[in-house]
Amino acid sequence: MSRRLGAAGGSVRMGPVSLFALVVALCLAVMAVLAVTTARASMALAERQAAFTADDYANETVGQELLACVRAVAEEGAAGAVGARLDDLLAACSGEDGPTVTATINEGQLSARVESASGRCLDVVLAIGENGEVSVGSWRATTLWDEDTGDVLW
Repeated sequence: MSRRLGAAGGSVRMGPVSLFALVVALCLAVMAVLAVTTARASMALAERQAAFTADDYANETVGQELLACVRAVAEEGAAGAVGARLDDLLAACSGEDGPTVTATINEGQLSARVESASGRCLDVVLAIGENGEVSVGSWRATTLWDEDTGDVLW
């Protein structure tokens, strides 16, 4: 007595299972491509943010050096001494490959801009009193706006 599995015996045909497996494989391939492109876009943005952060720290370092130099010179002769030695102060604070420093002094108020090559800036306003006291009026990190439409995220 042998039994034969026939059409009514409950066998599974491979057609629907193969079609389902093909659809699942295609969906997984599309998801993998999307994951890779998203990871690359995130990496590019993270690298840009890291470069901006490094530039912010470099600007802050130069700004703090400028503040220390201005305080040291102001103790000697207030705003007049700072104005007379402003070029020397700027040269002492800016390095060869670091951020550039520009400053002006007007009526006891020193306005300085520390700018990195990436466009990150530090705008500083220092008030120099007649007694040589230096106070910070403003200390802002800014970015020069340059509309760049060349970034492609996808």
